[in-house]
Amino acid sequence: MSRDGADPDLERQLRAALRPVDPGAGFVGCVLARVAAERPHGAGPPRWRAAAPWLSLALAASIVLALLVAHQQQLRRTERGLEARRQLIEALRVTGDKLDLASRIVNEQSPRPNSTDPGA
Repeated sequence: MSRDGADPDLERQLRAALRPVDPGAGFVGCVLARVAAERPHGAGPPRWRAAAPWLSLALAASIVLALLVAHQQQLRRTERGLEARRQLIEALRVTGDKLDLASRIVNEQSPRPNSTDPGA
């Protein structure tokens, strides 16, 4: 065992398997020829690059549209909130009027204390 606990034979095998190997003189030429064969000559940029200006324009238009829709929804939400507020104020006013009416009726029907009666 080595100082870090690994098997020295395993380390030797790994070093032998992973040692640098010269690929040979024709390796670079072979790779370049293969790349040239796979890519047609005179081919322009990939299709997605040719469409990039349109894609960016479409993306910008989508973002603007999304912002407009979100703004429109916020306006509707605000309008509904204002309408609910108006209805609540109206309901409170009607309730107040009804309570005033009930209070007047109760006060008119209750017997008034007699000022000459000393009370209990």
